[in-house]
Amino acid sequence: MLHHSTSFNTLKTYNLHGDLKLVIDIKYNPYKFLPESLFQMAVRINKKRQFLFVSRLLGKHLAVDPAISLGTGSILASMLMEDEGLEGHPLVNEIVQMVNSEIPDRKLSLKSLTFKSNLPNNTVFIGFAETATGLGHAVFHHFQNAHYIHTTREEILHLEPSFYFEEEHSHATSHSVYASEQTLQDAETIVLIDDEITTGLTLSNLIVALNNSFPGKRYKILSILDWRTEQHQNDFTLLMNEHNISAEIITIMGGQFTLLNQASIEEKETPFLNGVQPFDVFADEQLSLEITSKHRSEHAAYCHFTGRFGLTSDLHEKMDDWIERFIDKLPKTQRDKSTLVIGIGENIYFPHRFALAFGNDTKVQTTTRSPILAKTVESYPIQHKCKFKLPDSNGIDQYLYNLSEIDAEQIIVISESVQDHATWFPLLSYLETLAPVSWVSLSLPDRGEKNGS
Repeated sequence: MLHHSTSFNTLKTYNLHGDLKLVIDIKYNPYKFLPESLFQMAVRINKKRQFLFVSRLLGKHLAVDPAISLGTGSILASMLMEDEGLEGHPLVNEIVQMVNSEIPDRKLSLKSLTFKSNLPNNTVFIGFAETATGLGHAVFHHFQNAHYIHTTREEILHLEPSFYFEEEHSHATSHSVYASEQTLQDAETIVLIDDEITTGLTLSNLIVALNNSFPGKRYKILSILDWRTEQHQNDFTLLMNEHNISAEIITIMGGQFTLLNQASIEEKETPFLNGVQPFDVFADEQLSLEITSKHRSEHAAYCHFTGRFGLTSDLHEKMDDWIERFIDKLPKTQRDKSTLVIGIGENIYFPHRFALAFGNDTKVQTTTRSPILAKTVESYPIQHKCKFKLPDSNGIDQYLYNLSEIDAEQIIVISESVQDHATWFPLLSYLETLAPVSWVSLSLPDRGEKNGS
C-alpha cells in the first residue's frame, strides 16, 4: 500500500561543470527511493537549459536491465490503480526494493508483468516522445480494455495528426498524435506519462490542446520526477481551473531544485561515425507482415506494437508470442551470452520486452537526440559518446552514450524500419568494433523504394 509520507527530505548538491551547481531538495518520496537509484546529473549542450536528469531507469541514455525499466512502469501503474480506488500491484514493494537496490530480479519481473487491472473509466494512455514512449507503454501494459498512444516527432504521409503541441525547452519541439480521433473522443480519462516534470509547461500545453479538441476529459499525469516550484504548481492549478479541467499529478519523487552560477560549456566537436562495412539485415517476411503498419513517413515504415497510431490492450497482448517467434528465427545469436540490445529513437518499449524475453544477461539502450556533454570525471554519468545521423531519416543527429563501458559478448540492433541500408553502416561498423552485431528489422521495407543494399 502506498504511504504518502512527506517527511523524507533530502538536500543534495551536484557539481555539474566548472562553477555550475544544482541543489535538489526532495520533499516527496513515498517509497523512500535513493535519488541515485533513479537518476544522475549531467550537462546538456543547450543554452536554454544546461543540465539534464539522466535516468537510470529508462534505458535511454544509460543501458539498463529490462527488469528495472519495466518495473518502473509497474510502480507508476500501481500508483494509478490506488489513485483510482483499486488495489495496487500486489508486488509493488518487491519491485521498489529491486529498483532501489539496482539488482535486477528476472523472476519477479516476469511474474509482475502478469498482473493486469481494469480501470473504472474508458482510459487512453499517452506517452511523451522521445524519452517516455517506453515508460508510457510499460504503465499501459498493466491495464485491460485501454488504449495506448505515444506522441511522435515523425511526419506521417497522407495522415493528419489528431492534434499537435509544442515543448518549450527541448531540442526537438513539436509533438504530433496520429491515433484516431474516435479513440480520444471516446476516452473519459486521459493518462499522460512523462519521465520528468520540470516546469509543467509542456504538460499545460498538451492538456489545453487536448481539451480544446476533446473537451470534458479528466486527466491523470504520471511521472517519475516532479521538480515544479510552488509557483509552477500554482500556475498549473490556476490554468486547469481557468479551463475547467480536472487534472491530477502522481509522481514517484518530488521536490525542487536550484541552479547556482553559470558555466561556459565548451566541447570538442564529436566527429560523426563514418564506417562503411556492409551488413545484412534480418527480417522475417511472414512475421513482419503481421505487424507492419499501413502508415509510413517519407523515410520509414512502422510497426503496430509501438503505439504510434494507437494500440489496444488486445493487440498488445499478442506481443509476447510474436517476440518469441521472432527470437526463434534469429540467426547467429546465442541466448545465453551477455547481450546489449539497442533500439532506435522512439521505439523503446519493444526492445525492452525483447531483451527480457531473449536471455537472462541482457541490457537495453536506445539512441537519443539529446546532446549531452561527455567527460571522464569519476562521478559523472556520461563518460563517452558517439554521434551519427539517424539512419533512414532526414539527417537528424543521434547519440549513444557510454558504449565503451558495455561488456557484452554480442549486440542486437533492433530497427523498426530499414529502407536505405547504407545509412546504417556507420553505426553498425562502430558497434562491430565492440562486439559481434546482429541487425534486425521489424517492419517490411516499402517495395517501391531502392533499399540501397
